[in-house]
Amino acid sequence: MISSVFAIALAAASMQASDATRASREAFTACLRTYVSTSLDARMAVDAFNAAYPQQCTQQEAAFREAILRRENAARATRASAEQTANDEILDARTNFKDRFEMSAAPQ
Repeated sequence: MISSVFAIALAAASMQASDATRASREAFTACLRTYVSTSLDARMAVDAFNAAYPQQCTQQEAAFREAILRRENAARATRASAEQTANDEILDARTNFKDRFEMSAAPQ
């Protein structure tokens, strides 16, 4: 029993260590975090932020998308499923940082 629990824990740890999307995810979220922080420091209006935000971190986003697609391909996902997963993960990251900005921005 203990050996099976240990084997499962070891497998989970190795999956986390080999996550091919980690570096690109961290680069993408670091870029978004920097942009949000800079925008807050500049006291950017929410409308101006919302207009400029989609054009930010596009290179990091593309690298993250490619890493997700490679990961999903390795897991034998369909192309449509891989694309949906990539879209969902990118949307989640962008939404989280947009929400952080809007919650932290001074009221208009």
